Amino acid sequence: MTIFGSKVEEIFAFLYRTIYQSSLPNIIIFLIFVLLAITIGQVVPILLKFILYLGDLQKEKNLYVLIFKPVRASIKLCSTLILIYWSILLWLEGYRELYKVLEPLVSFLALIAIAWMTSRILAQLIRVYGIKFMRQSGFVVNEMLLAFETLANIMIGFIAIVVYAETRNFSWVSLLAGISLGGAALGLALSNTVDDFFGTILLFLDRRFLPGEYIRLPASTSGRAEEVFGRVESIGWRSTTIRVAGKNTLYILSNPLLARDEVENVSRGKKIMVLIYLDFMKQLQEREQALIEQVIIESTEKLFGIAPDSTNVNFTQQLDHDLTRAMVNFSILGSTKNSIEFRKKILESTYEEISEKLRNFGIKFVAQEPNIYVEAPITI
Repeated sequence: MTIFGSKVEEIFAFLYRTIYQSSLPNIIIFLIFVLLAITIGQVVPILLKFILYLGDLQKEKNLYVLIFKPVRASIKLCSTLILIYWSILLWLEGYRELYKVLEPLVSFLALIAIAWMTSRILAQLIRVYGIKFMRQSGFVVNEMLLAFETLANIMIGFIAIVVYAETRNFSWVSLLAGISLGGAALGLALSNTVDDFFGTILLFLDRRFLPGEYIRLPASTSGRAEEVFGRVESIGWRSTTIRVAGKNTLYILSNPLLARDEVENVSRGKKIMVLIYLDFMKQLQEREQALIEQVIIESTEKLFGIAPDSTNVNFTQQLDHDLTRAMVNFSILGSTKNSIEFRKKILESTYEEISEKLRNFGIKFVAQEPNIYVEAPITI
């Protein structure tokens, strides 16, 4: 141990002499530290994995795989920018012009990276542990979790802006006063333009439809005697252009009207067919098959986003392998990619519930990976 300690002291003494007592210009040392920052940033996820694995192996392994592994790129970028920022503070104070350019720029980028990494980690926590918490608390798992995630992201962004403004000695009182007075004057002078502007902002935030999607407008929204059905050609700052199906003409509507009234988005009427294969390591009797089918149907039918009465379970006996394979198929309903992914996360957590129920009856199974997802055609 003494020999190891002396070796460590020798290494630190060498680094001290090389860096602090060398004749190298600070700019060269800074470039060396930038290279070190890039290198260290690449290995931070590995160090995090090693630290987590020092505890309860299985538990911490799951924590890394479920939470941190999907955001490795964000962790690398965030670590690298933070280390580069520290290098600027240490070695570039003597280069005033370069310092004035790099310090605010890198601090801004580092703050954005921290906010983005925090947002990604929070999303993983919500989608992994939030679902389990709501199940254990007896709540129905629905898209309120996505709304909470969006609200949390807004708060993270707001905090990042406040922190950056405080580090730049920015006066929030002056800004708010200027915005209030200017906004009041502008609102009185340009009421119609402001209405169009905020209608467009609401349309973009709500994401009711995107260019290329098919929508249907009832007569009350379109202002015509008949409904309008067509493809969204473009979304401008004041109006949206729709190419009417069958006529191939262009129909133009103001954005505030589309943000306020009813719109049926046909393209987002998605239905994903899910196929899951479960292998039971024995020949199942009819009574056991009926029990398994009941457990699976009860567990899936109550899930949020699963089409009612869509669950089917079919059993086939694999005589050559002495096992029974169950093919489970049902439909997931969703409107956006985010909501579909959220429902898939809920489905993954249901495996544990099904496995626990069947284990209580002395029945074990192995789920074949991966699950098969088939997007059903849209009925127009």
